[in-house]
Amino acid sequence: MSKNKSITKIGQHKRNRMMYFRYAILILGIFIVVIPMIYMVISSLKDNSVTFIYPPILFPPFNELTLGNYKYILENVMFFRYLFNTIFVSTATVVIAAIISSLLAYSFARLKIPGKKIIFGFLISIMLIPGLAMIIPQFELAAFFGLIDNTWGVILFYSAWVIPFSTFLLKGYIEDNIPIELDESILIDGGSIFTIYRYIIIPMVSPAIAAVSILNFLFPFEELGWSQAILKTDIIRTMPVAITMFFQAHNRTDWGYVFAMSVMAMIPVVIFFLVLQKYFVKGLTSGSVKG
Repeated sequence: MSKNKSITKIGQHKRNRMMYFRYAILILGIFIVVIPMIYMVISSLKDNSVTFIYPPILFPPFNELTLGNYKYILENVMFFRYLFNTIFVSTATVVIAAIISSLLAYSFARLKIPGKKIIFGFLISIMLIPGLAMIIPQFELAAFFGLIDNTWGVILFYSAWVIPFSTFLLKGYIEDNIPIELDESILIDGGSIFTIYRYIIIPMVSPAIAAVSILNFLFPFEELGWSQAILKTDIIRTMPVAITMFFQAHNRTDWGYVFAMSVMAMIPVVIFFLVLQKYFVKGLTSGSVKG
């Protein structure tokens, strides 16, 4: 009896050690992710002269913090114009990608299409190619359609970049979570595939659409290469391009202003995530394995 108790106690100690190890890894990961954001926020509240002090001070005294960087950005930079441009590009990308990828996912998951597996494999293989690797043919294509220095030249190409992953995730979600019997019952009652898409697929796949929409909304806030190549006029630039141009114009020294712009640009993304966060984990964990 005592031997069984000792074995049970040893097993419990091992499980506790494993749990502590997992928590340690989790805390380390959170630390690595959060520290740069904390540094960015604090640096946005520092005067530029304090930014270059060595060794750097992560947490300066409260009386040395200032809102001067934010005041300068709001008064001397077209911040809200850049923010509006980025939100417009993000929203349009989200809408276009949601519509097209949901249609593609439904087609790949349910419809009998000749060569469907080959087509889907080709679509997925596009995910392996970085968008900037094709910047020259994309630029020529944009020039052919008159999309240079045009906001839609950014929106359409961003949508093309995010559609493959969105389709992959939504297809798996449909196959894992929506019984095919629902489709068959609609068809028996005289409905069409468009009826199934409208009244079955869209309502039930909305968590996955919300999940990919968060990622797609974030993409224009962080992508620089393509938008910098195609957007030439200052008034239509997105936030990453505006921050880069501002930084270059100020001899790459005004880090306080750059951090202030970055913090303010992060606010819409945080709000968008908080609104849809309850769908995010559910949408990513369901259907992400089976494709």
